[in-house]
Amino acid sequence: MTTWPGWSNDNTLLLPLADAPPTKGFDFDGRHFDAKKELHVTLVGRALGAELRRAFGERLDVATRPAFEALDWSCERTGQHRLIERADTGGDGERGTVASVIELVHLPALDWYYRWLGDLVGRQLAVPPAHVTLYTHGKTRGIGIPTARSLRAWSRGAVPIPA
Repeated sequence: MTTWPGWSNDNTLLLPLADAPPTKGFDFDGRHFDAKKELHVTLVGRALGAELRRAFGERLDVATRPAFEALDWSCERTGQHRLIERADTGGDGERGTVASVIELVHLPALDWYYRWLGDLVGRQLAVPPAHVTLYTHGKTRGIGIPTARSLRAWSRGAVPIPA
């Protein structure tokens, strides 16, 4: 059983991975990508998390934890790496293009969890693409990929990861 990670102060729910993060950054396409210091899958992003917090307040854990604990959160990394880019405000406060290198993962429990959360809020929710951010450029937190449509729109293709 996976230990309940709890909600962050940013209203996110993150699944920590035991895998070691990359040891160093790398250069690709004329840019430097910094290695993430820890690896996780974002199960619930800030927008949905804030909505759930508004709806349930102090009872957020009570509303969302039982379904989490009932599921098998086994995560299988695929080795499929993608360059993701989008316009955003970078870590320097300037508008521009930020980028991440992600790895897609298999996380079947995520679909089930989103059905549960959808029942809680009374509507069907789009399940975000299960992925782990390995490297970032321009924004250390990563850029967030809320939907499969966003993944398709922002994906710039496969990226060779240095060994």
